Amino acid sequence: MLGGELKERLEKIYDVTGTTLVTLDICDREAVLAKAREVKPYFIINCAAYTNVDGCEVNTDLAMAVNGTAVANIAEAARENDATFIHISTDYVFPGNLPVDQIYTEDMEPAPVSAYGRTKLVGEENAAKAGKYYILRTAWLYGLGGKNFVKTMLRLSQDRDELTVVDDQHGSPTSTTTLCKIIEAIMEKEPEYGVYHSTNEGFTTWCKFTRKIFELAGISTNVKAITSKEYKEMYPQSSDRPSNSKLSKEKLKAAGIVPVQWEVALEEYLKEELKEN
Repeated sequence: MLGGELKERLEKIYDVTGTTLVTLDICDREAVLAKAREVKPYFIINCAAYTNVDGCEVNTDLAMAVNGTAVANIAEAARENDATFIHISTDYVFPGNLPVDQIYTEDMEPAPVSAYGRTKLVGEENAAKAGKYYILRTAWLYGLGGKNFVKTMLRLSQDRDELTVVDDQHGSPTSTTTLCKIIEAIMEKEPEYGVYHSTNEGFTTWCKFTRKIFELAGISTNVKAITSKEYKEMYPQSSDRPSNSKLSKEKLKAAGIVPVQWEVALEEYLKEELKEN
């Protein structure tokens, strides 16, 4: 979802070599090192991840291989070629239990509570071994390619008069277009290396996000608010989700990169998404 859009955008400015699961197994250290020696990149950007949160609880070895170990391979390749490594991470490295009137900053101690978060934190630690690196933590990502929350809500609204959506989990819906623009700005400005929280501006809940999707799409389906506890009772097999995914963007803004409000990004996305359908 992110990699496809990013490649398309960057190809207009840079000489880009894209890899896929078919053309490069990032879990294969030698293959990664060989590819980097062949390309001799200035930047290496890792958009690959195993992002199925519930799946990570079951497929822990696969999750660690892709989200953790593979990142060490890429970081090694970056270091060997004196390349700058841009790695995409997640709010799940935090426990998500901060009071909702507070916001996570980059210098707060990560303490993941899910298998997904734990493997992504290992990935962050490995990414830093590149020496020249940017770790961009994002959240609630949606875009034109692949499955995402917005598409799911649009699909479910087609044959339901009412949907129940959790209203006590807080965060920033983030479009892949916004994240691509942040990545492009990082490449252009090359600010101080380190971790940057990278989401759209503003905060909401999944329920209010859904209502805004329907409002902008002209959909009349009613959205009923429920608690995380009620959701868990309905779907006991689901992993616990963070109640607070709010990420501070102050460090990003200090670097001169200011993301648009989530409502603006959503409206832009829906124009394209609904046009495609």
